[in-house]
Amino acid sequence: MAPEVPSTTPSPETVPRATPTVRPEPIKLAVRRAKIKGVEADIVTINGWTAYRFEVDDHEDPTPAKVKCAFDCLSTWPPALTDGSKVEVSGIDRKLVGTVGRVDGDGYTQVTLGGWPLYKFKEDKVPTDAKGEGLACNWSVVKPDGKPVIKKGTGCKVGG
Repeated sequence: MAPEVPSTTPSPETVPRATPTVRPEPIKLAVRRAKIKGVEADIVTINGWTAYRFEVDDHEDPTPAKVKCAFDCLSTWPPALTDGSKVEVSGIDRKLVGTVGRVDGDGYTQVTLGGWPLYKFKEDKVPTDAKGEGLACNWSVVKPDGKPVIKKGTGCKVGG
C-alpha cells in the first residue's frame, strides 16, 4: 500500500478569511442633507460618513436581519460595529435603531436602522462622498427611516 500523499488544496477550514477592518467604536448616527445621484434627501451618517444598507441582507420585520456581507465583503464595506455601548442618535427615531449579531464570529454586533444593518464604503474618501450608492444594484444610501434614498428599480437585479 502506497503512502498517502497530502493534498495541496487547502480545506475550507484552513482558508484565511477577512475579518472586519474596523473595531467597535462609539457610534453616532446623524442626519445631513445631501444630493445623491441628483436626488436631494436627508441621509444618515455614521460618525459623519455616509451610511449604506446592503439590499441582500435578509430583512423581514419583525424578524431581526441576517447579515450577508461578511468576511471578504468587509474589506470594502466596513460595518458599523458596537461592543454593546449605547448608539448616539441625532435626528433619527431611536426606536428604529438596534443591533444584530454577525455571522463571522467576531463577537461584535452591528448597528441597524429600521432593521437594516449599516455599513460605510471604503471608497468614500471624504465624509460627504456617497460613491457606493447603487453599486451592483445592491448598495443604498439610507434615509432616517432606514429606507433607501433611491429605490432599486426593475432595471436592477438585486443580489446579482
